[in-house]
Amino acid sequence: MPPKSKGKGRKGVKQEQKRNRAESQDEEKYGKAALEVDMPRERLVAWRDMSWQAKADNEALKRRLWDLEKALQQAQEDKRDIHEEMTRQYQELQKQTAAHGQRLEAKVKSLQGQLATRLRESQQTQETVTQALAERDRTITQLQGRLDAMEREYEKILHGSLDLVLAKMAEARQHWEEVGTTIAVEHKERLQEFGLNPLQI
Repeated sequence: MPPKSKGKGRKGVKQEQKRNRAESQDEEKYGKAALEVDMPRERLVAWRDMSWQAKADNEALKRRLWDLEKALQQAQEDKRDIHEEMTRQYQELQKQTAAHGQRLEAKVKSLQGQLATRLRESQQTQETVTQALAERDRTITQLQGRLDAMEREYEKILHGSLDLVLAKMAEARQHWEEVGTTIAVEHKERLQEFGLNPLQI
């Protein structure tokens, strides 16, 4: 009798060990399955965060483009203001020149009136008038040359600045469009890998 009961005890222990092993294997399978279910969720969260970042980058690009457009508008307004100021100065110079010319013409008439009585002084007076007229013409020519040079220089500076701003805008726009397109394509492909339609999100 005792040997039989001893054999039964060993058999019960073996069955208990098998049952424990089976439960352990079931728990391990359950843990693996739970990890496999959680991994796509983590990836979706990561893709969602990347999508938000892409939207934030797009907004930053729009703000940058708006700033560049404002800078271009300001440059155009500055160019208009400079042109108006140059026009005003030119008109002022024209008025001054006209007034100076009128004064010279009055002097010439006065000298011509004295020519009848002062024949000896007539040649000297004529030379004085001629010199004054020549000086006026030289002054007008110099002022006109300065104005032309200033206008060319201002136009050159403004065109250079505007060309630089436009080139930077074009470069920035192309760069960010390429970045945005690349990110959008990557997100679309990643979403499609998970069986999601990007147009429905």
